[in-house]
Amino acid sequence: MASSKRKWEETEDSDEEAPSYGRQILPVANLPDDFNEEPMDGLQYLFMVRRDARQLPGTVRVANPYEQPESSTPASLEQSHLPSEEWRKTFEFRFQNFRQNFNQPTIHVGTANAGSRRLMPDKKDRDMWWAFLSGRPDSEWNPTKKSKGKLKKLQSLGQGMRAWTDADDPAQNVPADTLTYNSWQQRNDDREVEQELRMDVSETLPSAVGTPVPLDCLEGLIQSSSSVAEPSSALTEEVLVPREPTTALLKSIDERVALHLLMYFTHWINTYVKPLGSSAHLPLECHARWIFFLLSRVDEYVAADDMNLLRNLARACISLLKLIKQQQKSSPWNSEITSPRKMEQSSCWIIITTIAGVWKQRDLWMDAEDILRQL
Repeated sequence: MASSKRKWEETEDSDEEAPSYGRQILPVANLPDDFNEEPMDGLQYLFMVRRDARQLPGTVRVANPYEQPESSTPASLEQSHLPSEEWRKTFEFRFQNFRQNFNQPTIHVGTANAGSRRLMPDKKDRDMWWAFLSGRPDSEWNPTKKSKGKLKKLQSLGQGMRAWTDADDPAQNVPADTLTYNSWQQRNDDREVEQELRMDVSETLPSAVGTPVPLDCLEGLIQSSSSVAEPSSALTEEVLVPREPTTALLKSIDERVALHLLMYFTHWINTYVKPLGSSAHLPLECHARWIFFLLSRVDEYVAADDMNLLRNLARACISLLKLIKQQQKSSPWNSEITSPRKMEQSSCWIIITTIAGVWKQRDLWMDAEDILRQL
């Protein structure tokens, strides 16, 4: 009994038996692989069956009757109006690094606003912020208490009420010889004080100063004065340089102020893009840099209302991008003559990519594609 058993190592492996799904029981003929004659017995038939079975695939599937042929041109090769996917990923990665490096704490650096001087207007003063960004002097966007008091006096004076006492009356400080008229007071029926002007008779007499000028000489004086006034008006033209964002300004702006200013930029861009909108709020390249830096002050995780604010800013930039492309198509020769300070397409794409990529608003790309495809 023991002699009839064989060890596992003594068994001979055969390549022909490897593909079989079970143990071979029936005998098989030993024929060459190119045998193609009519089988004479069952041995030859089993050889041909096993040979053909080895050539068949292990699994098969039924053909789908509803299968459609693949398109010859892949979707990635179609013309797209959006920036490339590679550029978007690279920009998103670099923006994340920039924001992380800028917002990290530093050592041996004092506070940004150490003095009492204001660096920027209050976040609720939208008009003051536009004057600040336009490069207006400090007296316009940061009025002092004295100028505010004068403004209140002028407003109260326009309402017909006196805004100061007799001691503060400006007329008390004027010399008497410079006053042409004397005023006297009387009480009316309602016991209110009225001022009436009393003309001095001596002032009505003709003199060298009070004698009227002849008409022919008056015309010459008017022409000469107009010719002299032209260069003076040209000299009074104010050239404003837009204010650039600096590190000191950005360090003093937190997330709430940044979101508030981004809301202002959305309003200004929408006002300019409107069909009947004025060019008073023209978006400039400097404004695009401000928006870029303000976005770096916003946290990666924001509330729903703040996310809606960022989406509105992206849509405003898409509308501005559409307007720029329409202007270039209508007058391509004038596109190179436009002011270099005006916001360009690249700046719009940077803002849109920042919002759509950093805050994962991917549907904005589809909105931009649909709008630009209509051009």
